[in-house]
Amino acid sequence: MDNNNLTLTIYSSCFELDEFNEKIGEFCEVSNVPPTAKRNIELVMEELVRNNIAEFIAHNNDMGLPITVNIEHIGISPDTDMTVIYGGERYDPIYDGDELSAMVIKKLASVIKYSFDDGNRLVLKFR
Repeated sequence: MDNNNLTLTIYSSCFELDEFNEKIGEFCEVSNVPPTAKRNIELVMEELVRNNIAEFIAHNNDMGLPITVNIEHIGISPDTDMTVIYGGERYDPIYDGDELSAMVIKKLASVIKYSFDDGNRLVLKFR
């Protein structure tokens, strides 16, 4: 971890969220991420990564692991970016996943972009 970038790698669809939220909290403190953005990132880790992507991967015999989460915050910008990369079949959690989780994620992120090119990639922005 440096002051601008945190990369988390998840090797199991049954991962412990608290461990990753602790690392996110440390990164946000060091990088001066606004408290609202920190809270939103932690909620997205739960709703998007654990309850949605990890569940999809678990139902597909863990095809798609590892899940890589990159969080970036550059001090001159008010935005904090989060990129989630995972393998397996095409799966856009906003349109193919749980509707309630998608609704929560849409409310928390100011930008959401999904792409599939030899893997799934979801980019979110938080203010």
